[in-house]
Amino acid sequence: MSIRSPSAARWCRSSGLHRVEMRWFDDLGRPVQDDAILHRLRSLAIPPGWHDVWADADPEARVQATGVDARGRTQYRYSAAAEAEATARKFADLLQFGGSLPTLRTHVERHLTEGVGEDSPSRVRRATAAAVRLLDRGLFRVGSPRYARDNHTYGLTTLTREHVRLDGDEIEFEFIGKEHRPWHVTVRDGQVAEVIRMLVASSSSATAPLFSVRTPEGEHAITSAVVNAYVHGATSAPATAKTFRTWGGTAAAAAVAGGATAPFAARSTRPDLVAVEVAAYLLGNTRDVARRSYVHPLALEAGRSPAVVEAIAAAARASGSSDVRELLRADAVVLALAAELARITASPAPPASPGPPR
Repeated sequence: MSIRSPSAARWCRSSGLHRVEMRWFDDLGRPVQDDAILHRLRSLAIPPGWHDVWADADPEARVQATGVDARGRTQYRYSAAAEAEATARKFADLLQFGGSLPTLRTHVERHLTEGVGEDSPSRVRRATAAAVRLLDRGLFRVGSPRYARDNHTYGLTTLTREHVRLDGDEIEFEFIGKEHRPWHVTVRDGQVAEVIRMLVASSSSATAPLFSVRTPEGEHAITSAVVNAYVHGATSAPATAKTFRTWGGTAAAAAVAGGATAPFAARSTRPDLVAVEVAAYLLGNTRDVARRSYVHPLALEAGRSPAVVEAIAAAARASGSSDVRELLRADAVVLALAAELARITASPAPPASPGPPR
């Protein structure tokens, strides 16, 4: 194949390997035939629908491959080392978020109970606080306007009036989320229900954004950026709206390991699998995705620690319920879990056992 052919011209832009019609070529247009290289490229599991696919010739490179998906978005495949580093950083930040969560909850409570002022900042602040509490209790994805527009899939800040129903203090959300999966989330919270009623009443139509506050100055959309700014303003933790889901999955699995009960009849009889299954249920994910992306590797060990077990038992006695969803609201459980995760994460690994004598 000539490197100047139309199908090849676009992949001359940088050094590396290039996929054309599901075959791989180097920069000189020569087909890749080395079995080890082909095995590495196959292991990247690059979807056949991607185009302009490029892979680094260096098997140790952080970015192993890039391509453009069917919706025109540039996608990436990373090395195992880069993914492990990102995961470690994510879970390290998570511990700081868990320790700061009670402070953030106090911040939210203050804004939800400050009264319904007619001034614009008060109304926007109250609506933002309601969104943050829903992220905390419902573990929603925050939502992207582009996905709502192009894919008709929704997250919390892109929901419309038709996605919500109110019954007293109970708020029921029903919508299509990421990967076109149906979501049905119910949250019982009188303070948030009052805010949602205000938003619904001021909404111009059933398809108008729910989290949009009408003020004399105009519409104020409660976007993911607004939510993230609120979280950063209330706590110094390196967190975004997405962190609520990671913490929620970790905390749910740990709490079940420590004695909290599942809100459904679990399929598995193995305690560790039940713990991850509960996390997956609350997140709306599969068990494998929950374990890989949301549950801290040491969550179950932390949940079984005496300090966390006692905090869970005390919270269950105080609330009269051992349901994991109820216990995750208890700040004492949150703080005990964050402290235990920090302790065992910082503990040096035990020395390797000596091998047999020679």
